[in-house]
Amino acid sequence: MFLSTDEIAACTRWLLENASPPVRYLTHRHILETDPQSESMRALWRAVEQGSDAREIFSRQNEDGTWFSGGPWGPRGYRRGAGPGYTADRPKFVTTAWILPYLGEMGFTADDERVRRACEAILEDHHYRTADPAPRKAAPRKAATGMTNCCGLFAIPLRGLASVGMAADERLRDGWEWLTLCQRPDGGWLNPNHLADSPTPSTTRGRWPWDRSCAWGSFYAAQALYFAEDTPYHQALPAALGFLVRHLGHADPDHIRTWVYHGHNTVKELLMASATGVAMDTAPLKALLDWLKGYYRPDEGMFRTQAQPISNFTRHIAAIQETYEAERGADYWKTVAKASPEDCRQGQSGAPPPPPLPPGRG
Repeated sequence: MFLSTDEIAACTRWLLENASPPVRYLTHRHILETDPQSESMRALWRAVEQGSDAREIFSRQNEDGTWFSGGPWGPRGYRRGAGPGYTADRPKFVTTAWILPYLGEMGFTADDERVRRACEAILEDHHYRTADPAPRKAAPRKAATGMTNCCGLFAIPLRGLASVGMAADERLRDGWEWLTLCQRPDGGWLNPNHLADSPTPSTTRGRWPWDRSCAWGSFYAAQALYFAEDTPYHQALPAALGFLVRHLGHADPDHIRTWVYHGHNTVKELLMASATGVAMDTAPLKALLDWLKGYYRPDEGMFRTQAQPISNFTRHIAAIQETYEAERGADYWKTVAKASPEDCRQGQSGAPPPPPLPPGRG
């Protein structure tokens, strides 16, 4: 067990006494399983709605329900300004489909009128249409009418909508179908322009040729499927997590013990794996758990990475990336090999495949 019963209780007490309103609310909701209709939970939710984080996000929402803003959630350089405009998911990180998961993590759902307007804006922007027939996992080479390509980033709008409870909306059926049709034999997703035999290969340095899926895009696809637990498409999640775990397994364990690694969001992948029934004693997951446990402060009943809070986590991550470049050369991210051992490409490792999803999660 990662934490003992007493350690979990200590962490829970610390959260209730010190955490922000959204975290306190979610602690009651998911750990203590407090009745959401109780007066105490209603009071906690009012604190979430009136908190500075929610006010900051909604203050930047446009009249049509969309976002395009360089708030504290966006990297430097992403700011409103003269340009060709924006869509639900472009530019990355600062537009509507990227903002909704933050609200979902805070406990907001599409029952909130402001969130609902954002969801409707995404649906109108994407105009989901039926995907062309294609064998499952065949990685179609071109998109259906109205769809973008097979890259896992097609999942970004689906992820945003599912994160606030919209996964089962019938208007998303064709989007989920297309996403699962594009899942490759290794369990991940890849823009077909990155493949060696692509008729239109990518001209971006380091993005051609590849022989395996993209961990970065596959993470977003996996998280979309994780949020889609009330749909049959959730069943595609174990294979997606299998690819991510195998990809981590081919790295030096010392290299993956960090918050981000070659497109991996390691802590969120641990969460998805543990909730989905993936064996947590698998070598890369165990390495990550050991690393994470190293931040536990038993005398305080909490996890701490450093003495002072991280005031801007986005820039903190950027600093990690700069450290990688300083240690391994400026071209590290561009030239790292995109080829992988056979088991990472085809999902044929010696480890057993992920189990079926537990009852109630698909």
